[in-house]
Amino acid sequence: MLFKDKLKKFRTDNSITQEELAEKLFVSRTLISKWENGVIYPSSENMKKLAILMNVEIDYLLSAEEAKMLTLDTSSRNEISTAQKILYIISLILFVAGMTLLIVGLVFPRDLTRPSDIYNSVNTITVICFVIKLLGMIMSIIGALIFAITTFLKRKS
Repeated sequence: MLFKDKLKKFRTDNSITQEELAEKLFVSRTLISKWENGVIYPSSENMKKLAILMNVEIDYLLSAEEAKMLTLDTSSRNEISTAQKILYIISLILFVAGMTLLIVGLVFPRDLTRPSDIYNSVNTITVICFVIKLLGMIMSIIGALIFAITTFLKRKS
């Protein structure tokens, strides 16, 4: 028997409405409805409250397949969370490094373009500074994009 069926059976056997059960657990009636329809499962805290209310062990509430599925779901959420943290750190590093290169590329040629410098070295330095600025802009944009995507995915999940 699945969790949703056990919950509904308990509630009907004890003549408890969804509203009354919701009040006892301090949740909304729609949440009880979602549990009974198998749309979602209760949080671990609500599962504990249900077990106490129903006077059963938590293991009784979930079938072996449901317990396994919820365990896998929790571990996959942890993996996604770790991946999001890594992407966040990478985006931060790219953005900071890119901005640093951009600032160096903008400031550096002004210090070296004195009239006494050799013409060829100034052109070489100008090209190098242009490349540094370009890399800085690209890295900053990529870092900002990765950060935006990571934030969007985190809010979506």
